[in-house]
Amino acid sequence: MIDVRKELIDNADKKNSEFQARVVPGADKILGVRTPVLREISKEICKDDWRAFLNEPVIFFEDRMLRALVIATAKMEFDERLGLAKMFIPEINNWAVCDIFCCEWNVKKGSDKGKLWEYCLELIEADDEFRMRVSAVMMLYHFLDDEHIDDVLRLLTTKYHPGYYYRMGAAWALSFSYIKYPEKTEVMLFRDTLDKNIRNKAVQKISDSYRVSREDKERLKLKKKAL
Repeated sequence: MIDVRKELIDNADKKNSEFQARVVPGADKILGVRTPVLREISKEICKDDWRAFLNEPVIFFEDRMLRALVIATAKMEFDERLGLAKMFIPEINNWAVCDIFCCEWNVKKGSDKGKLWEYCLELIEADDEFRMRVSAVMMLYHFLDDEHIDDVLRLLTTKYHPGYYYRMGAAWALSFSYIKYPEKTEVMLFRDTLDKNIRNKAVQKISDSYRVSREDKERLKLKKKAL
């Protein structure tokens, strides 16, 4: 098997480590290995005994990033992936691990996607900042579709946690929802069930998007100010 520890240390980047320490609160022992390199190391792990890798101790921030990538992408039956995810998600304590895990998750249509959706419904009820963020970001990447959009909007505009990273995850998901389903999302953005901070951040993210017209951005800003 690839010598993961050696690969991480050989690819350590002090400047990137210092940068990540500033932007990823909750992460520690950061080597600064860049994400494209982590993806390549993960691919090598997945070619070999990746289950053995998952039993190795976590020392560096990058170890946890690799665990996220391997669980999300290694070839396995969906039920095993979901079982590993349920053991791994309680370890997530920063946005970077959460987001790469959700982004890279290998899920197919059909019953597998249905099982992931059911798990997202559990996580959004967890009253835990990062479990709820996992749910919101999974919705962003995998469930902004005709079948799920109404439930996604209902959940993201009614479920609340004061944690900053859940609120930012929900706002991010709502901003992408607006790009795909502008009319439906706009209605839900301005209901009183949505936390003000989530609404404000969602409108800000929508305003930063090049895929939304200037007229729509201005209308949303005016509606936000009127509340």
